[in-house]
Amino acid sequence: MLTIAKRLLYTTACLSLLASCTKNDTPEPDVPADYGIWLQLGSWPNTTQYALGVNSLESGTVSLVGNGANVTNKADYGIIPHNGFYYYPSTSSTNGRFSKFELKMNSLATVRQVPFTFQTGITSYAWANDTSLVLIGTNGDRNKILCSVVNSNTLSIRNVELPGKDIPAGFKYISTSSVEYVNGKLFVALSYTTDWPAPAYPKAIVAIYDYPSLTLVKEIEDARTLGMGQSDMWMSGSTVDDKGDLYMLANPGWMGTGPSAVYRIKSGTTEYDPAYFFNLSTSSIGAATVALWGIGNGQAIVKYENPAATKDDADANHIYSYAVINLGNGTVAKKLSELPLDKGEMLETVMVNNGKAYIMVNSQNGKDYVWVYDVAAGTLKPGLELVGGYDYMLRIDKLK
Repeated sequence: MLTIAKRLLYTTACLSLLASCTKNDTPEPDVPADYGIWLQLGSWPNTTQYALGVNSLESGTVSLVGNGANVTNKADYGIIPHNGFYYYPSTSSTNGRFSKFELKMNSLATVRQVPFTFQTGITSYAWANDTSLVLIGTNGDRNKILCSVVNSNTLSIRNVELPGKDIPAGFKYISTSSVEYVNGKLFVALSYTTDWPAPAYPKAIVAIYDYPSLTLVKEIEDARTLGMGQSDMWMSGSTVDDKGDLYMLANPGWMGTGPSAVYRIKSGTTEYDPAYFFNLSTSSIGAATVALWGIGNGQAIVKYENPAATKDDADANHIYSYAVINLGNGTVAKKLSELPLDKGEMLETVMVNNGKAYIMVNSQNGKDYVWVYDVAAGTLKPGLELVGGYDYMLRIDKLK
């Protein structure tokens, strides 16, 4: 990572080179990328986001100099990768639209766009099949759960208000988070909240719907913690293993008091597994855990607040570490102590492909890498180096 002064100089040079690149008489062929990396320069509200296409994550170096696309006015990193394309629901009151993009090496090309005004805020998504994208969010008053089912080929959209239980007395809002599609059902994590800083309803809750009818099967809850799921437009909080068992992370965060924990709903059931409650806060991790990514082989990577790190500003400081957990028996397999402390919470920094997990880490002092974790071997090594001193590394995606 560069110093602040060097980073500012680099940013100026980078933007100048990006501008001059568009005037090149013989640019490199702009072919579809194998992987997408999203980066940000600046901090809110003065931010610029870039999408960078690359064809290998295993080695080498890459920077924005002469590469990548400024996507600030086209999309943001709350975007959905699938089968070589990106899908982006804009819920802006002045520019509501649903877009399908293709990331090439140096551009984010629009494939198709349609109006999209049903939802005011989308938190999560799931693929019910290869062409049916399910988007979950809420209305403007945050007291209804809204669902949009998008055909990824035609971008035709079916909009539905999902049925649900009444909001408990003393609470005002519904907050949706992780959603997973398993065996003809949608499992939607949610919370009941009121005006901050008052705590949320003290239960870990999942609403279960039949698909495609979108009728409510039941709503299940557990009182051992709260804050079920994650807003997985930006960061994963659940996974389904090869047996069809659903695992979902609960982390109270600002919502209240309780441990970070993983719940299981076994394949073919609509209840929490009564024999399973993986308390991460009392495990060797021993800290708030904010994200969970399934990586195959019965394991997952979790991102957690390192207890030894400074907590003055959890978003701006480098306080996050990663660990591998065994989902089936609820144990910590290993902490990935080779990784430097990472920065930022709501970031999609882990991607899995062909038995490897790729972890993009924003180092405070050293170089920034996409690290490569071999799931079967349990080994970790630095891969592609990202050169340039970026303020945030936003997401990493497999596109082909």
